[in-house]
Amino acid sequence: MGADRERGKMAEIKQYVEILLESLKKKKSMLQNILEQNIRQEEVIRNNCDMDEFDRTVKLKRRYIWELESLDSGFEKVYARIKEELSEVKEHHRDEISQMQKLISEITDLSVRIQASEERNKKLVETYFSYTRGKIRESKKSVRVASDYYKSMSGTNYTDARLMDRKN
Repeated sequence: MGADRERGKMAEIKQYVEILLESLKKKKSMLQNILEQNIRQEEVIRNNCDMDEFDRTVKLKRRYIWELESLDSGFEKVYARIKEELSEVKEHHRDEISQMQKLISEITDLSVRIQASEERNKKLVETYFSYTRGKIRESKKSVRVASDYYKSMSGTNYTDARLMDRKN
């Protein structure tokens, strides 16, 4: 009975390890999707800043981030469930643990690349909006100058019609 129980426990741990591996693979995929959207955002910002397209990329990223959070939560729960047992039988799962370590390293690399990309995009957006605000100020100033000009010109050439009709 003890051997059967041990085999059952090992099979259960193996299933959980496979779930952890699958979760890490999905997380890597979500991070790659986010990085692709960041690259797309950079292209949109650099090429005339189509706000509808920019908004689409933001919404997609929001969905990917939600999925990431869900994956992280599930991963943490599964890992917490088997952490002690896994450390006791880690020799039996050496290959899977090695795969997980490799995936975690790749995930960390992707996370760093995403952070750098986000920072670049933030600066690009700030520059774009600063430029746009400057153009709006320029336009308002031009309208004000033109308006002031027309007001001043209409006052200098104004001759009262009553004065023109009188003959002295």
